[in-house]
Order: sequence, then C-alpha cells, then structure tokens
Amino acid sequence: MTDPRAWGTPGSGAPPSDGARTTPGADTPPSDEARATPGADTPPSDGVWATPGADRPPSDRPVSPAPEPAADEPELETEIPLRPLGVSEILDGAVTYIRRNPRATLGMSAAMTTVVEVVVTLAQYFLIGSQARTEITPGAVEKSVGWAFVISAGSLLLTAYVVLLLSGLLAPVMARTLLGRPTSLVHAWRAVRPCLGRLFGAATAVLVAVFLALAIPLTPMIAAVAVDAPVGVQAVTWILGAPLAFVAMVMAYIWLAFSTPILVMERRGVIASLRRSAEMVRGRWWRTFGVLFLALVITVLAEFVVIPGPFTVVVEIVANVHPNPSGGLLVALLAVSAVGRIVAGTLVNPFNAGVIAIVYADRRMRREAFDLELQMRPPDDPLAAWLPGPLTAAGSGPQPKVRRTAVPWTAPAPPPPPPPGWPR
Repeated sequence: MTDPRAWGTPGSGAPPSDGARTTPGADTPPSDEARATPGADTPPSDGVWATPGADRPPSDRPVSPAPEPAADEPELETEIPLRPLGVSEILDGAVTYIRRNPRATLGMSAAMTTVVEVVVTLAQYFLIGSQARTEITPGAVEKSVGWAFVISAGSLLLTAYVVLLLSGLLAPVMARTLLGRPTSLVHAWRAVRPCLGRLFGAATAVLVAVFLALAIPLTPMIAAVAVDAPVGVQAVTWILGAPLAFVAMVMAYIWLAFSTPILVMERRGVIASLRRSAEMVRGRWWRTFGVLFLALVITVLAEFVVIPGPFTVVVEIVANVHPNPSGGLLVALLAVSAVGRIVAGTLVNPFNAGVIAIVYADRRMRREAFDLELQMRPPDDPLAAWLPGPLTAAGSGPQPKVRRTAVPWTAPAPPPPPPPGWPR
C-alpha cells in the first residue's frame, strides 16, 4: 500500500518526494507547514483555517513592530498651542514652561537673583545698617532715607537687567517647549553660550535706551533746580517733564523688549536685534503693552507682597522685640530678608522673562505664519527652526529704495470699424 502522503498530480509518473509535492493548479510545491487539505480535522500549523477556493490568509509570522520615533523627532502636540495665542494662553504658557523645565528655568534664575540680592544686602549693611534707628537727627534720617532710595532704585534696575537677560537665556527653553521638547540646564547653556557677550550687550543697550528716554524729558527740570530757578518754573518743568518722561520710558521699553530673545533665537547682532524688535512691535504696540503690563502687575504683587510675606513678618517681629538691632542680629535680619527676596525673584523672574519670550513667538506666528510652517515641515533641530527664512530676513530690515518713474499715458486706440454689411 502506497503512502497516502505521497500523492501526485494526474498523469504524473512516480510520486514526487516530500520536498517536491505539488497541489493541482499550483506552480510551486507547498511546504509541510503551509499545507491545508480541505476536510481535514486538524487546522494548519499556522493556526489559521483556509476556505477552499479562498486566498490564503497571511501566516502569523512575527511582524517587526513599527519603529518608535527617535529622540530628536519633533512632537508638536504640546500643552502650549502652536498657534496665535490669547492673553490668558500667554500667561499660562509662561507658567507651563517653568513647570516642565524647572531645572533650566529656576536654576538660571536662582543663580542670577542670588548675585543681585547679595549685592543689595551688602549695600544695605554698609550704607544704612542701623543708623536710622540709633540716630534720629535730621541729617542722619535724610542720609539713611537717601541711601535707601538709591538702593531701592538700584535693586529695581538690576532686577530689570536680570529679566532682560533671562528672556534671552530662557528663550531656547520656551522654543523647545512650544515644540514639545524638554530642556535641561546643559542644553539651554549650550544654546546661549555662543552669543553670551552679545546678549549682555543687547540687555545693556535696552536699559541705556530706556534711561535716556527717561532722562531727556527731565533735563529741563534738573537744569531749573541746578540754577535755582523760580519755584513756578520748577513746578512747570516738573508737571510737564515727569509724565512725558514716564511715557517715553514705557514706550522705549515696549519697542525694544524682544531684543534679547531675537538675538539668541535668530542669531543676530545687537543693533539688528533692536531694529527687529521694533519691526515686530510695529502695528501691535498696544497689545504688546497690555500683555507685558499685566505680567508686570502679577510679578510685582508676587515678588514684593505675596512670596516675601512670611519672611517680612519674621523680620518685623524681631525688629519690634529688639528695636535697635546690631552685630549678629542685624546680619541675621538682613539675611532673612535677602532669602525672602531670593526665593521670590527665583520664582517670579522666569515668569516675566517667559512672557516676553512667548509674546515674541506669538508675534512671529501672527506676522509670518510661523506656526503653519512648523506644522507643515516639522523641524529636525528645534532651535534651528527659529532662524528666519529668506522672506523673513528680507522683511525685517531696511528695504532698498526704488526710484519711481512716471509712466507716460497714451490714449487707447479707437475700436476697429465693423465688417462690411453689418449695421452701424
């Protein structure tokens, strides 16, 4: 009796070997693992039943999984919408990028704020100390109050300088957050290190421009006081000069506020960054002013009222118990007050700087459709994507003047006559 497995096609000779068996109508012999005989009780070895006349279902060979996205592949689904933003979305985005990158944002802010507050605390100790408490003569009080005003003004100036620097230092962090990328302190430092000198130059140029805008309207008042002009003249110069100086200072700051993030993200020079900032603010000055003013109100309340509150309460309690602190107690009180200011500045300054950076990004989305460009062509490098393209670079600088030539006017030719036989 022949082997039932050794069958062959009709009309064939000897049955083919197991490695060369064929089925009727098949061009190639099926393997033992893939043979499915109609009516068999056992399923094929691949576990998939086949219907007679139907196409063979695919076997369950292990399919290679889809490749996972690489670490530097862009991910555009982020918590901050990649589109033109509203005011509340801008403020929320300034909190989001701090929450997602606490080491980069709070680390840089803590380092710079600590330096500023240490300088302010040393100035308070050596210039004021406990003189205002131990001496109540008019000269001592006037001197201490004068130094307190100078120290407060210097502290505000240094804080503004820190915010401008942070808006450039943390601009790469904000840019990567918008594209769904986390950023470490090392990544942020590598991004800003090549342009660190120009960043300090741009922040200094902005402060100098703001100071000049404030000082020029006050020059007549200063001159009137210096020459001991009549009281009426001094009052007029004060009434006219002070409001004008305030308005000029605010306008200068708004026009140049985007200089530091532009310098870092677009790799521009100091003068080009100042010019580019003015170009981006043009046409949306009031909106930019509103967003930055709202952020300033929030930061002032948080930095000077809410966060330092517990530290201020401790200082006041000790000062009431010891009205004339000196020596180690005075140093301890100044240290507690400095720690409160450092904590407040560390938490608040990145928020203010982040608002500046995200408003800059919003202006690019509104002016240049930057969000659509990122979505249509996801970037390989999140920071290189922020470099301006040819159209942006051409539109952000002064355009060449083209001489307009008069085009001579010529009368139109009369219409041709109608063909013969047509009614006129």
